[in-house]
Amino acid sequence: MKKYAILTTAAAFATLSVTAQAADTTYYDPAPQPQYDAPAAQATNWQGAYAGVQIGGGQIRTDGGNDTAMVGGAHAGYLMQRGQFVAGPEVDINWTGWEVGSTDVDATARARVRAGMAVDNLLVTGSVGYGRMWADGDSDGGLSVGAGADMAISEKIIGGAEYLYTNIGGGADITTHEVRGRLSYKFN
Repeated sequence: MKKYAILTTAAAFATLSVTAQAADTTYYDPAPQPQYDAPAAQATNWQGAYAGVQIGGGQIRTDGGNDTAMVGGAHAGYLMQRGQFVAGPEVDINWTGWEVGSTDVDATARARVRAGMAVDNLLVTGSVGYGRMWADGDSDGGLSVGAGADMAISEKIIGGAEYLYTNIGGGADITTHEVRGRLSYKFN
């Protein structure tokens, strides 16, 4: 019996010893792994000065007839951006190949305000301003409106397309319609 008492006591001490060691054991979590997030897509910054060229087709309609021909020229402007809203002035000049009756249309030009919304690298705009036309040494002007879209190809290069309507006043009812592609360089 003494033998069982000694064995029971030894077993109790062994159990207490293991329990005490378990309480003293410290468990460490593995080192936290660094978290890497993919870089957020940068929205295009449309603000700044730009200049470029455009080419397309156009039609002129007058009381004396109409004509369709290529148009091409240059443009320059400055855009200001607040959030997704973008607006600013733009001027352009275009050389035309229009001939209506005995009248040769030499060029058209516009000064207008463009305004629109930017979504990532796409800018959709409308425009309103004043358009002028030069034909056979005379010139006349009137309201010009349009709509278009630009896409940032890179940080400095912008491609786009637009439609422009101009109603030339004066003695005759003259309207022009132009659809053209644009390529611009952003300076800042």
